[in-house]
Amino acid sequence: MIYQIAYISLSRTPLSPTVLGDIMDVSRRNNWRKGITSVLMYHDRLFFQVLEGSEEAVRCVYYEHILKDPRHSALSLVWDGMVDTRSFPQWTMEYAGPDKIGKHNPYVLPSSPDMEAVKSANCARNSVALELAKVVFRNA
Repeated sequence: MIYQIAYISLSRTPLSPTVLGDIMDVSRRNNWRKGITSVLMYHDRLFFQVLEGSEEAVRCVYYEHILKDPRHSALSLVWDGMVDTRSFPQWTMEYAGPDKIGKHNPYVLPSSPDMEAVKSANCARNSVALELAKVVFRNA
């Protein structure tokens, strides 16, 4: 079993490609050391991230680093739980930016009831993070 967290937050300021690149470089190194795999989506100041690995390592990254990161505001945990397998086993940290998301995202961020519907739907336990990503960015 693998522990996953998915969260949404807003960036306090728009982030340049250079800053996003720096975030990815540091995160890849840190995640590799901790056995965490992850995907980070960023568009119009919106972050959506899924972290997966041991519960201890993922909680450490989320609660000790992300929640304290001053670049985030309006942080909301949308999923946490155990799943059968990793959704992103090959990625220590992959990035999906406006070039990948923008053309698939003509909608606004879904409401909390939309997110709750995904969590309560009859999704396989190992696909919840993927389903959340599809709802957030409407790229299914």
